[in-house]
Amino acid sequence: MLELIKKSKKEKSLIAIKAKYNYEALFFYTIDSNEDFYFGVEEFDFRLDGYQIGLMKDFEDLEIVNNFSSQINIKEGLIEQIKPYNINLESFQTIFQDLQSLNNIISIEREYYDDDYFFLIGKIIKADEDSLWFRDFDINGNWNKEINIIPYDEITTIRFNSHYINTWEKYIKEEE
Repeated sequence: MLELIKKSKKEKSLIAIKAKYNYEALFFYTIDSNEDFYFGVEEFDFRLDGYQIGLMKDFEDLEIVNNFSSQINIKEGLIEQIKPYNINLESFQTIFQDLQSLNNIISIEREYYDDDYFFLIGKIIKADEDSLWFRDFDINGNWNKEINIIPYDEITTIRFNSHYINTWEKYIKEEE
């Protein structure tokens, strides 16, 4: 799998990734990867829709996509729109430290749909060796006073700079 991901990065090819928690494959342009993490920008309906970091161990299947719709993406200039974020994929701690330096709202999820499933959107407070300190907000845009301390082994997906997140960031109330 890693070789195919490296090829998609080198050739700037669209790649379909089927994770064990998604019913269908999602489409990405690869930014970076290693044995543990995949970092890409999602493509949906001929537009880029946010950057994601996921766990390689959750991938069941993937393939490079070279069809008419992937050619439309090229004609629409999607590849040129990709921002080359420099995120150190060495560990969760380095990933979250780099994301914290961007000072943007992100989302984190556990997508296994088990009893521990969660989705949080907010800001990174601190990334230590084994957990993330994260402040989220409610559906009314009010920041929660409590800080969530989330062990890294609970997190499956990190998202940032998506339409959903950017819209929240545009209208969210100031942190107290």
